[in-house]
Amino acid sequence: MRVLVFGDSITQGFWDTDGGWVDRLRRDYDTLQSSDLQGRNEPSVFNLGISADNSKDVLDRIQTEIIARTRGGNLPVVLVQVGVNDSSTDNESEGQSVRVSIEDYENNLKDIIKKTKSLSSRLIFIGLSACDQSKTTPVSWGNFHYTNASIKRYEDKMKEVADTNEIPFIPLFNNFKKELDAGRNYLPDGLHPNNQGHKLIADMIKPEIDKILAEIKT
Repeated sequence: MRVLVFGDSITQGFWDTDGGWVDRLRRDYDTLQSSDLQGRNEPSVFNLGISADNSKDVLDRIQTEIIARTRGGNLPVVLVQVGVNDSSTDNESEGQSVRVSIEDYENNLKDIIKKTKSLSSRLIFIGLSACDQSKTTPVSWGNFHYTNASIKRYEDKMKEVADTNEIPFIPLFNNFKKELDAGRNYLPDGLHPNNQGHKLIADMIKPEIDKILAEIKT
């Protein structure tokens, strides 16, 4: 069973020396696979996160990349975690507009569903992690900023699209923000989780993924 994970730099695993939450899942499943040589179709995870991607970028490449990784007629499970970059604000743009409007974001998610429907055995939406606004308004690497209000708005929209289309949705924002509010040092640059932050995300996601994969196997 192939599990393809699409997203941005957080999906890619920036700042985690262990490869991010996706690679943590991969290692868990690879360990299971290496001890189970009976052909039980354990998950093989592909990290397809690309730094700076937004929902339009994922939409543009998702179909081609799924097809390239589909073998023997077995349709992969597809995870999509995107929206943080969509929610960012360019300080130099007129009116400080977000990078991708909430309306375009919604339409991009709907088009992602359409493009993957016949190419995947299951599509799952993954929510968005919170930020540390003291470091992201603006960020240190550009003239733009991220806020928790905007990130949460985009996660809420993802949940709405998922619910309407009966797609599994795994929320992240509230639990991640709760940990930040408790003083956890999970975001070195204010946006990208470190090892501990990615472990938190993996711990939130894996039980839900396991449930869904178990349903597919049966």
